[in-house]
Formats: sequence, C-alpha cells, structure tokens
Amino acid sequence: MIGAKLGSWILEKALGSGGMGTVYLARSSSANSSGSPSAKRAAIKVMAPELAVDSGFLARFQREIDILRQLDHPNIVRFHESGQQNGRPYFVMEYVPGPSYESLLIERGRLPWPEVLELAWQIAPALKHAHDRGVIHRDLKPSNLLRGEREQPGTDPEGDSTPTRLVKLTDFGIASLFASPHLTVTGGIVGTAEYLSPEQAAGKPVTRRSDLYSLGVVLYTLAAGRTPFEGEPLDLLHKHRFAQFDRPIRLLPDMPHELDEIICDLMEKDPSKRPADAAVLFRRLDRLKHKLAYQATQAGGTGEGNTSAPSAAASATRSPLNVEGPATLMSRLMRQELERERSGGPVRRFLHRPWVLIVLLGLTLGLLVWSFWPMSAETMYQRGAALMESDNPDDWDTAWDKYLAPLLDKAPETARRAEIERWREKYEEARASRQSLRAVRAAEPMSEAQWFYREGLRLRQRGDEAGAKRVWKALIRAFKDVPSESAWARLAEQELDKETPKRQWSPVRRAMRRANELRQQGKEKEASEIVEALHTLYDNDKEAREILREK
Repeated sequence: MIGAKLGSWILEKALGSGGMGTVYLARSSSANSSGSPSAKRAAIKVMAPELAVDSGFLARFQREIDILRQLDHPNIVRFHESGQQNGRPYFVMEYVPGPSYESLLIERGRLPWPEVLELAWQIAPALKHAHDRGVIHRDLKPSNLLRGEREQPGTDPEGDSTPTRLVKLTDFGIASLFASPHLTVTGGIVGTAEYLSPEQAAGKPVTRRSDLYSLGVVLYTLAAGRTPFEGEPLDLLHKHRFAQFDRPIRLLPDMPHELDEIICDLMEKDPSKRPADAAVLFRRLDRLKHKLAYQATQAGGTGEGNTSAPSAAASATRSPLNVEGPATLMSRLMRQELERERSGGPVRRFLHRPWVLIVLLGLTLGLLVWSFWPMSAETMYQRGAALMESDNPDDWDTAWDKYLAPLLDKAPETARRAEIERWREKYEEARASRQSLRAVRAAEPMSEAQWFYREGLRLRQRGDEAGAKRVWKALIRAFKDVPSESAWARLAEQELDKETPKRQWSPVRRAMRRANELRQQGKEKEASEIVEALHTLYDNDKEAREILREK
C-alpha cells in the first residue's frame, strides 16, 4: 500500500504490523512538497483485509477508535481522525518519531534509574487519565511506550526548566477488546506473559491496579536489563502468581531505596497491597523527584545551571567534583538533622523523646508477636467455615488455602474432619467449574500440532494410553522442526515422559449418588435420565462401566 492515498494522507512506509493490521507512516497530501518541517506527518493503522469482513473484528477496531477518541493527554498518543476506504477501516493518530523503550533496551542493555524514574513520573498521570475514563490498558510493556522527540520542561522545585523527552503510551488494542460487554472474554488470559499481573495470569477480573503491576514490571525490566521472571509462557503465568523476584536494589545498589520500594509495591501479588491508583503512585514519584532534587542541591551547594531532579541526583553521585572529606560530610549531615528536629512541629518533637520511642518499639514488637502467634485449630475452622458460607468463590479459595487445608495438615484427626471434607468438595467443585469455564472461553482456533496434542490428552482421558502415545510420537516426528509448532512437540515429549495418571472418577460417582437420591425420593424418571446419560457418555469405556455397576 506504499504510495496509496487514504483520505488526505499518503502512505510513505510501514512502521510495524500486529494482529489487527499494519501501521504506516503517512504525510498529509496538503503539506508542501518541499519537505519542510511544517509538513504534517501521522501514523495510520489500517485493518487487515481478511479481518475487515468479520463483524466481531470490525467492532473491536471501532472500539479502539472510540477509546482513543476520548483520551486527550500529552503522554498518550493522540487520535486525529478515522475513515474507511475500499472496505478497509483505518484511523489516523499522532506520529511519535522516537524509538520504543523496547528498542532502547535492546540497544543499551538497561536504562539508568533516573530515566526509569522519569518515565514512571510521566506515565502515571497518563494511566490516571485513562483509568478515570474507564479504560484499562491491559498490555503495558516497553514496546508500547515511545520516547518522543518533543521536550517538556522539568519540574524541579527550584523552578528548573531543563527539558526532558516526552514519553508516550500507545496501543490500546487489547483495552478495546474488553471495552464493550459484547466483546468481553471473562476468564481469558490476554496480554504479554512477561508483564501480566497475577490476576490476569489466573484469569480473574482485571482492575486499574493490574495496569500498575504491569508498570512495575516495565520499570524493573528497564532498570535491571531483564524481566523479573523468565521462562516459557506457562511458567511465567505461574511465576507471576507465586514466585518471588530479586529486589531491583540488589541488582542496582546505586538505586534510591524509595524507588526500589515503589517498584516492589507495584509488583505485589495481592492487588490490595499495591498503590490505590495511579494518582497515589504519581504523588510518591513526585515526592521522590523533589527529594532527589533537594539532595542534589545540598550536595552541590547553590549550584549553577538547571538540572532536573533525577539527573541532578545521578550526577551528584557520579561526578568526582562532588566528593567531600568524611569530616565535612558528617558535619553537614549533623547540621541538617539538627535543623530538621528544630523545624519539626510539636508532634514530631514529642516523638523524638527516648521514652516515647521505647514505648513505640515495645508496642511494635508486641504486635509482631501477636500477628505470628499460631491460631488454635478451632479458630482456623471458624474462620474457614465463615468464608465458605460466603457467596463469593474467591472467599472459598482463601478459606481452603489459608485455614482449612492447613488445619487438616496440622490436625488430621480433628473432630471437624467430616465438615471440612464437605467444604473440600464444595471448594474443588467450584474450582473445577471455573477452570472449565476459563478453558472454554479462552479457546481459540487451534494449530495442527495443538489439535493432535489435545487429541492425545483426550485418548489418555478415555483410558487409551497406547493410542495417546501413538498420536504424540507421530506429532513429534512430524512437527518438531516446524518453528510455529515445535512448542507442542515439546509438550508431547513431556507427556510421554510422565507416568500414566490415574483417572478421577469422583464426578461420575457423585452423579450416580445423585441418581440414587432421586430414586429414594420417588423421582425415578429423573434418576433414569442421569444413569442413561452416563451410559451414553461411557459406552466404550471398560473402566467407567465398572464404576457404573457400583452400588
């Protein structure tokens, strides 16, 4: 399409392709032909022709346009116009000539922490702007952050006007997938595995704090030069939910402790432990920038020239001209500390008294001892039972994982075992139901190797272990050297190495138990329907027929 005209725009070159279409660099046909700086340029996203005939994809493309239309923030790529030509929809947006942060990461290995702080300080307000309009990005990653050529003044508390590169957030394509109730895929896992929040990895509902987690992973990756977790996509989903990462400051000892704390808080597994929203995050980042600017001013005296807060702090630690003797440094620190104590209010001066600090220390230790004091078996049962009575299945997960399962491990012969087993059945049925629902909703068209891999799983589930192994061996021979299918060949190899799993017959026995209960209630017709249905499902399964004969 290079050279083609869309509306008043002429396509010059392709900038990149994605699942929905291709993005082109374009110039306005009304701009002068001399190539002067006044010539208007834009990025145009054109929908792929094979998708333009599908009503679902057309609706998703239109939703992306609707989302961009309502966003108007200096740190978000701006929307200009949209249209359709020869049956192919397109929309025009601001062109950002600077590289993506993924490109910068590849080029430089990692970014200095002051640049990472500046990026976070700019993107937090952009996220707040989107979140306030009900838009959750869902796919924050370095490739969706662009460094513009335009510059904006810094925000040094001393009136500093040093320019910094404007960071732009782009690609709301995945956000558009969830923007309409008709397009929602509840329980589906959508996003990039390296940057997914734990709740996305678990297929749970996504909130504003999910974007904050992904931003934390982005900041970690840019500063450390690697993602906090590495591995295959399935491994990454598990690690985001359960694994612990090395704190950034362990990899970058010169990073301020406050920035390390911010990144770690963003990457909390529990969304409730992350910053409440992007506005709260911005205030923390802004305070840190002001603090670093003040420290840089103190380290360099009154200073000459203007320096932004992060760069000033960084230069203060790197420049050999700022090195002081130990006596001078200690004298300055003592003067600053005494000044802070004198300038503090009555509450602060009260808290500086030794006996107050001793009392507070005692209370803190008491709370720590109390929080770690083991609960009694009865308390564990009562808390777990209360959560199991809730209407929210998430509470059942908490009840079982935090109270009831540990109680069985702690006291397997407890008098409450019968009640706990009933709770176990309720918990496992709900979990199996959610997993099945997620699997169905997340289902997408399968590749050939994926189809045969799952066919092997189906054969194994029916008890045909020989048939399953025959299919997997053939899959490996056929597709192991085909790049797009090799992952399924590796999974098939892993299945061949496993021991044959025992089949889980408890659902069948529960169905038979339900049929017997109906018979006892005189509902013979309903009972017979259940039994006939089971015989239809397991007509050719010898092992299942033995189960169905059980009384």
